[in-house]
Amino acid sequence: MGSKTTTPASFSRIQSPRRRGARAAASVAITALALTACSSGGGNEPDPEASYSQDQLITALNSVEVDGQTLTAEAMDQESAGTQMDDIEQALEQATIEPSQCKDLVKAALDSSSGHVENIVVATPSGGKFAVSAMPLGSGDEATEHAKNANQQNEDCQDFTMELMGSKIEATIEPRDIEVDNGSEASIMDMTMDMGGQSNKMTQASAVVGNTFVVVSGQGASGESESASSETPDIEAILQESANKISEQ
Repeated sequence: MGSKTTTPASFSRIQSPRRRGARAAASVAITALALTACSSGGGNEPDPEASYSQDQLITALNSVEVDGQTLTAEAMDQESAGTQMDDIEQALEQATIEPSQCKDLVKAALDSSSGHVENIVVATPSGGKFAVSAMPLGSGDEATEHAKNANQQNEDCQDFTMELMGSKIEATIEPRDIEVDNGSEASIMDMTMDMGGQSNKMTQASAVVGNTFVVVSGQGASGESESASSETPDIEAILQESANKISEQ
C-alpha cells in the first residue's frame, strides 16, 4: 500500500510499464503471503478494550519520531487506494503463482483489507524508506481475529514464484517472533524478491493495539537482523514506538 500505501517505494522503481505492473503486483503478493506465514509473539499486556478513532491514530502517528524526524500521517486517499486495488486484482488474475494455493491466500488477504480502506491511516517520513499503516476495526476482538488470520502458519507459501506479464518473480519469506509492549499478536518477517536479476529486500512487522491493526514495512530490517545498519530503519523499533504513541491516546 507509495506514500498513500504500505508498499515500499523501491518496489516500483522500474522503468518499463510492464515490469512496473509486475513488480507492483508482486510486492503486494509478497506482503499478503508474508502476513499469512508469520507466527505470533507477545509483550506487556495491552488494553484489549481500548478503541482508537481515525483522528486519534493520525495524532498518534504524527508524534512518532525516527532518527530525529517526525512522521506525516493522513487518512488513506480513497480514490488512489481503490484504483491501486483494482489494478492489483486485475494483475493477479493474469498471474501464475506456485504453489497454486498461495494465489488464493493473496486474494483473501486483499479482500480482508479492502473493506477497511476508508479507515486506514498511513504515516511516512520525508525520505520514504518505510511506511506505517494503522487500520482500526470494530473492536479489540475483531482486530485480534484479523491478526490471527493474517499470522496463521502457512509453510507452503514461505517460498513461492510468480509469473506475470512475461516476468518471473521468486520470493522468500523468513518469519520471526518478536515482542511489542502495548501490543499483542506481534510478528515480523524479512522478505526477498528476485526479478530479472534484480533483488529487493523488505522487512514488515505488525501488531494489534486495542482495536487497531498496525503494520510497519520498508527497506529496513529489525535490530536483530544481520542486514540491519545505520542506513536502514529499524522496522521493529518503529513498530514499538508506534504502538506506544497509539496507546497514549
